[in-house]
Amino acid sequence: MLDTGSDQIPTAVRSMIDLIGRQSAHYALRLDELGTLQADGKPLTERNLLANFHQRVEQVVVEYEKSNVPLRGDALVFEQIHRPNREDSAILHGPAATIQKLLALEVEFRGPRRLSGTQNMYIAELYEVIGGVLKKSGLPGHAALAYKRATYCFDVAEDITAQDRCRLARARAKRQATRPRWRRIPGWISDLLCGYGFKPFQLLAWVAVQLVLFTILYWILEGKELTGHSLADAARICFTNYLDPVGVDDLNARAQVLLLVESWTGIIFLSVLFALLVRRWFRF
Repeated sequence: MLDTGSDQIPTAVRSMIDLIGRQSAHYALRLDELGTLQADGKPLTERNLLANFHQRVEQVVVEYEKSNVPLRGDALVFEQIHRPNREDSAILHGPAATIQKLLALEVEFRGPRRLSGTQNMYIAELYEVIGGVLKKSGLPGHAALAYKRATYCFDVAEDITAQDRCRLARARAKRQATRPRWRRIPGWISDLLCGYGFKPFQLLAWVAVQLVLFTILYWILEGKELTGHSLADAARICFTNYLDPVGVDDLNARAQVLLLVESWTGIIFLSVLFALLVRRWFRF
Protein backbone atom coordinates (compact mmCIF):
# COMPACT_ATOMS: atom_id res chain seq x y z
CA MET A 1 0.00 0.00 0.00
CA LEU A 2 1.36 3.33 -1.02
CA ASP A 3 1.53 6.10 1.50
CA THR A 4 0.16 9.37 0.16
CA GLY A 5 0.74 11.21 3.40
CA SER A 6 -1.57 13.84 4.77
CA ASP A 7 -0.83 16.54 2.20
CA GLN A 8 -3.77 18.55 1.01
CA ILE A 9 -5.23 17.28 -2.26
CA PRO A 10 -4.53 19.70 -5.15
CA THR A 11 -7.54 21.50 -6.59
CA ALA A 12 -7.11 19.89 -10.02
CA VAL A 13 -7.06 16.41 -8.47
CA ARG A 14 -10.11 17.20 -6.34
CA SER A 15 -11.93 18.38 -9.46
CA MET A 16 -11.10 15.15 -11.28
CA ILE A 17 -12.19 13.06 -8.28
CA ASP A 18 -15.52 14.89 -8.22
CA LEU A 19 -15.95 14.22 -11.95
CA ILE A 20 -15.21 10.52 -11.47
CA GLY A 21 -17.70 10.44 -8.59
CA ARG A 22 -20.47 11.99 -10.71
CA GLN A 23 -19.84 9.67 -13.64
CA SER A 24 -19.81 6.67 -11.29
CA ALA A 25 -23.03 7.70 -9.57
CA HIS A 26 -24.84 8.16 -12.90
CA TYR A 27 -23.54 4.85 -14.18
CA ALA A 28 -24.49 3.01 -10.98
CA LEU A 29 -28.10 4.07 -11.50
CA ARG A 30 -28.10 2.12 -14.76
CA LEU A 31 -27.07 -1.05 -12.95
CA ASP A 32 -30.61 -1.25 -11.56
CA GLU A 33 -31.89 -1.46 -15.14
CA LEU A 34 -30.04 -4.71 -15.93
CA GLY A 35 -32.46 -7.18 -17.52
CA THR A 36 -35.17 -4.60 -18.17
CA LEU A 37 -36.48 -4.04 -21.69
CA GLN A 38 -35.09 -1.02 -23.52
CA ALA A 39 -36.52 1.14 -26.28
CA ASP A 40 -35.43 -1.40 -28.91
CA GLY A 41 -37.39 -4.14 -27.16
CA LYS A 42 -34.26 -6.00 -26.00
CA PRO A 43 -33.21 -6.46 -22.37
CA LEU A 44 -30.29 -4.40 -21.10
CA THR A 45 -27.26 -6.67 -20.71
CA GLU A 46 -24.04 -6.19 -18.81
CA ARG A 47 -22.23 -6.12 -22.14
CA ASN A 48 -24.30 -3.11 -23.23
CA LEU A 49 -23.53 -1.40 -19.95
CA LEU A 50 -19.80 -1.99 -20.35
CA ALA A 51 -19.87 -0.16 -23.68
CA ASN A 52 -21.35 2.83 -21.85
CA PHE A 53 -18.76 2.45 -19.10
CA HIS A 54 -15.90 2.69 -21.61
CA GLN A 55 -17.44 5.84 -23.06
CA ARG A 56 -17.55 7.44 -19.63
CA VAL A 57 -13.93 6.46 -18.99
CA GLU A 58 -12.83 8.09 -22.24
CA GLN A 59 -14.71 11.25 -21.33
CA VAL A 60 -12.86 11.46 -18.01
CA VAL A 61 -9.52 10.67 -19.69
CA VAL A 62 -10.04 13.59 -22.07
CA GLU A 63 -10.64 15.90 -19.10
CA TYR A 64 -7.63 14.40 -17.34
CA GLU A 65 -5.42 15.23 -20.33
CA LYS A 66 -6.69 18.82 -20.28
CA SER A 67 -6.28 19.31 -16.53
CA ASN A 68 -3.20 20.62 -14.78
CA VAL A 69 -2.79 17.70 -12.37
CA PRO A 70 0.61 17.81 -10.62
CA LEU A 71 2.90 14.82 -10.34
CA ARG A 72 2.62 12.83 -7.11
CA GLY A 73 5.69 10.62 -7.20
CA ASP A 74 4.86 6.94 -6.89
CA ALA A 75 1.42 7.66 -5.46
CA LEU A 76 -1.64 7.24 -7.67
CA VAL A 77 -3.22 10.48 -8.81
CA PHE A 78 -6.62 9.35 -7.54
CA GLU A 79 -5.34 7.57 -4.45
CA GLN A 80 -7.99 9.37 -2.38
CA ILE A 81 -10.69 7.27 -4.09
CA HIS A 82 -9.07 4.03 -2.93
CA ARG A 83 -8.19 5.34 0.56
CA PRO A 84 -11.01 7.83 1.25
CA ASN A 85 -11.19 10.03 4.30
CA ARG A 86 -14.13 9.09 6.53
CA GLU A 87 -15.07 12.75 6.79
CA ASP A 88 -15.25 13.13 3.01
CA SER A 89 -18.92 13.69 2.13
CA ALA A 90 -18.27 12.69 -1.50
CA ILE A 91 -17.73 9.02 -0.62
CA LEU A 92 -20.06 6.72 -2.56
CA HIS A 93 -21.50 3.52 -1.11
CA GLY A 94 -22.59 0.16 -2.49
CA PRO A 95 -22.06 -0.69 -6.18
CA ALA A 96 -21.38 2.96 -6.98
CA ALA A 97 -18.29 2.93 -4.73
CA THR A 98 -16.83 -0.11 -6.50
CA ILE A 99 -17.63 1.34 -9.93
CA GLN A 100 -15.96 4.59 -8.84
CA LYS A 101 -12.79 2.69 -7.93
CA LEU A 102 -12.84 0.79 -11.24
CA LEU A 103 -13.39 3.99 -13.21
CA ALA A 104 -10.55 5.73 -11.36
CA LEU A 105 -8.20 2.84 -12.10
CA GLU A 106 -9.19 2.87 -15.76
CA VAL A 107 -8.39 6.58 -15.97
CA GLU A 108 -5.01 5.99 -14.33
CA PHE A 109 -4.39 3.03 -16.66
CA ARG A 110 -5.45 4.80 -19.88
CA GLY A 111 -4.26 8.26 -18.87
CA PRO A 112 -1.46 10.23 -20.53
CA ARG A 113 1.10 9.55 -17.82
CA ARG A 114 3.35 6.52 -17.84
CA LEU A 115 3.00 4.40 -14.72
CA SER A 116 6.05 3.68 -12.62
CA GLY A 117 6.92 0.15 -11.54
CA THR A 118 5.49 0.76 -8.08
CA GLN A 119 2.29 2.29 -9.45
CA ASN A 120 1.89 -0.53 -11.95
CA MET A 121 2.14 -3.20 -9.24
CA TYR A 122 -0.19 -1.31 -6.94
CA ILE A 123 -2.79 -0.88 -9.69
CA ALA A 124 -2.56 -4.58 -10.51
CA GLU A 125 -3.33 -5.49 -6.91
CA LEU A 126 -6.24 -3.05 -6.78
CA TYR A 127 -7.69 -4.37 -10.04
CA GLU A 128 -7.55 -7.92 -8.70
CA VAL A 129 -9.32 -6.99 -5.46
CA ILE A 130 -11.99 -4.98 -7.29
CA GLY A 131 -12.52 -7.88 -9.69
CA GLY A 132 -13.42 -10.13 -6.77
CA VAL A 133 -15.83 -7.55 -5.34
CA LEU A 134 -17.53 -7.02 -8.71
CA LYS A 135 -17.95 -10.75 -9.24
CA LYS A 136 -19.57 -11.18 -5.83
CA SER A 137 -21.80 -8.20 -6.62
CA GLY A 138 -23.24 -9.99 -9.65
CA LEU A 139 -21.22 -8.06 -12.24
CA PRO A 140 -18.98 -10.76 -13.77
CA GLY A 141 -18.51 -8.82 -17.01
CA HIS A 142 -17.08 -5.87 -15.12
CA ALA A 143 -15.00 -8.28 -13.05
CA ALA A 144 -13.56 -9.80 -16.24
CA LEU A 145 -12.44 -6.31 -17.31
CA ALA A 146 -10.73 -5.76 -13.95
CA TYR A 147 -8.96 -9.13 -14.15
CA LYS A 148 -7.88 -8.39 -17.73
CA ARG A 149 -6.19 -5.16 -16.61
CA ALA A 150 -4.63 -6.90 -13.61
CA THR A 151 -3.21 -9.60 -15.91
CA TYR A 152 -1.59 -6.97 -18.11
CA CYS A 153 -0.11 -5.07 -15.17
CA PHE A 154 1.24 -8.24 -13.54
CA ASP A 155 2.74 -9.18 -16.90
CA VAL A 156 4.57 -5.85 -17.00
CA ALA A 157 5.76 -6.55 -13.46
CA GLU A 158 6.86 -10.06 -14.60
CA ASP A 159 4.84 -11.73 -11.86
CA ILE A 160 3.86 -14.94 -13.67
CA THR A 161 2.06 -16.53 -10.72
CA ALA A 162 -0.20 -13.52 -10.19
CA GLN A 163 -0.72 -13.25 -13.93
CA ASP A 164 -1.98 -16.84 -14.18
CA ARG A 165 -4.14 -16.34 -11.11
CA CYS A 166 -5.86 -13.36 -12.73
CA ARG A 167 -6.22 -15.16 -16.05
CA LEU A 168 -8.01 -18.00 -14.30
CA ALA A 169 -10.24 -15.57 -12.41
CA ARG A 170 -11.02 -13.75 -15.65
CA ALA A 171 -11.96 -16.99 -17.43
CA ARG A 172 -14.32 -17.88 -14.59
CA ALA A 173 -15.85 -14.41 -14.60
CA LYS A 174 -16.38 -14.54 -18.37
CA ARG A 175 -18.07 -17.92 -18.00
CA GLN A 176 -20.37 -16.53 -15.33
CA ALA A 177 -21.27 -13.64 -17.64
CA THR A 178 -22.05 -15.94 -20.58
CA ARG A 179 -25.67 -16.15 -21.73
CA PRO A 180 -27.54 -18.42 -22.23
CA ARG A 181 -26.41 -20.68 -19.39
CA TRP A 182 -25.91 -23.80 -21.52
CA ARG A 183 -23.00 -22.05 -23.29
CA ARG A 184 -21.09 -22.19 -20.00
CA ILE A 185 -20.82 -25.99 -20.13
CA PRO A 186 -17.50 -26.23 -22.09
CA GLY A 187 -15.87 -23.69 -19.79
CA TRP A 188 -17.23 -25.43 -16.72
CA ILE A 189 -15.78 -28.76 -17.89
CA SER A 190 -12.39 -27.15 -18.63
CA ASP A 191 -12.36 -25.51 -15.21
CA LEU A 192 -13.34 -28.75 -13.50
CA LEU A 193 -10.64 -30.80 -15.25
CA CYS A 194 -7.64 -28.48 -15.17
CA GLY A 195 -8.65 -24.98 -14.14
CA TYR A 196 -8.66 -23.73 -17.74
CA GLY A 197 -5.14 -25.08 -18.13
CA PHE A 198 -3.73 -23.05 -15.24
CA LYS A 199 -3.95 -25.98 -12.80
CA PRO A 200 -2.39 -28.89 -14.72
CA PHE A 201 -1.81 -31.00 -11.62
CA GLN A 202 -5.57 -31.07 -11.13
CA LEU A 203 -5.61 -33.54 -14.01
CA LEU A 204 -3.61 -36.00 -11.91
CA ALA A 205 -6.55 -36.32 -9.55
CA TRP A 206 -8.80 -37.19 -12.48
CA VAL A 207 -6.24 -39.73 -13.72
CA ALA A 208 -6.31 -41.40 -10.29
CA VAL A 209 -10.12 -41.47 -10.35
CA GLN A 210 -10.09 -43.04 -13.81
CA LEU A 211 -7.60 -45.73 -12.76
CA VAL A 212 -9.73 -46.69 -9.76
CA LEU A 213 -12.89 -46.76 -11.87
CA PHE A 214 -11.37 -48.80 -14.70
CA THR A 215 -9.78 -51.21 -12.22
CA ILE A 216 -13.09 -51.94 -10.50
CA LEU A 217 -14.93 -52.34 -13.80
CA TYR A 218 -12.23 -54.61 -15.23
CA TRP A 219 -12.23 -56.75 -12.09
CA ILE A 220 -16.01 -57.11 -12.33
CA LEU A 221 -16.05 -57.87 -16.07
CA GLU A 222 -12.98 -60.12 -16.36
CA GLY A 223 -11.31 -60.75 -13.02
CA LYS A 224 -14.08 -62.79 -11.44
CA GLU A 225 -13.97 -65.26 -14.34
CA LEU A 226 -10.27 -66.05 -13.85
CA THR A 227 -9.14 -68.29 -11.02
CA GLY A 228 -6.89 -66.45 -8.61
CA HIS A 229 -7.34 -63.14 -10.46
CA SER A 230 -7.34 -60.61 -7.61
CA LEU A 231 -8.19 -56.94 -7.46
CA ALA A 232 -4.46 -56.21 -7.25
CA ASP A 233 -3.92 -58.03 -10.56
CA ALA A 234 -6.72 -56.00 -12.12
CA ALA A 235 -5.11 -52.78 -10.83
CA ARG A 236 -1.73 -53.77 -12.32
CA ILE A 237 -3.24 -54.55 -15.71
CA CYS A 238 -5.28 -51.35 -15.84
CA PHE A 239 -2.36 -49.18 -14.69
CA THR A 240 -0.11 -50.71 -17.37
CA ASN A 241 -2.79 -50.39 -20.03
CA TYR A 242 -3.40 -46.74 -19.13
CA LEU A 243 0.26 -45.86 -19.76
CA ASP A 244 0.97 -48.34 -22.56
CA PRO A 245 -1.94 -50.23 -24.20
CA VAL A 246 -1.63 -54.02 -23.82
CA GLY A 247 -3.00 -56.85 -25.95
CA VAL A 248 -6.68 -57.68 -25.45
CA ASP A 249 -7.15 -60.69 -27.74
CA ASP A 250 -7.46 -63.27 -24.94
CA LEU A 251 -10.13 -61.33 -23.02
CA ASN A 252 -13.90 -61.39 -23.33
CA ALA A 253 -15.59 -58.78 -25.51
CA ARG A 254 -16.67 -56.52 -22.65
CA ALA A 255 -13.21 -56.45 -21.10
CA GLN A 256 -11.63 -55.76 -24.50
CA VAL A 257 -13.89 -52.74 -25.04
CA LEU A 258 -13.18 -51.50 -21.52
CA LEU A 259 -9.38 -51.64 -21.98
CA LEU A 260 -9.62 -49.96 -25.38
CA VAL A 261 -11.65 -47.11 -23.88
CA GLU A 262 -9.16 -46.86 -21.02
CA SER A 263 -6.15 -46.71 -23.36
CA TRP A 264 -7.67 -43.92 -25.44
CA THR A 265 -8.67 -42.03 -22.31
CA GLY A 266 -5.11 -42.36 -21.01
CA ILE A 267 -3.62 -41.09 -24.28
CA ILE A 268 -5.87 -38.01 -24.27
CA PHE A 269 -5.48 -37.09 -20.60
CA LEU A 270 -1.73 -37.70 -20.44
CA SER A 271 -1.13 -35.76 -23.66
CA VAL A 272 -3.03 -32.78 -22.30
CA LEU A 273 -1.22 -33.06 -18.96
CA PHE A 274 2.24 -33.10 -20.55
CA ALA A 275 1.34 -30.20 -22.87
CA LEU A 276 0.19 -28.07 -19.93
CA LEU A 277 3.24 -28.97 -17.86
CA VAL A 278 5.63 -28.09 -20.70
CA ARG A 279 3.84 -24.77 -21.17
CA ARG A 280 4.10 -24.04 -17.46
CA TRP A 281 7.77 -25.01 -17.16
CA PHE A 282 8.87 -22.99 -20.20
CA ARG A 283 7.07 -19.90 -18.88
CA PHE A 284 9.14 -20.06 -15.70
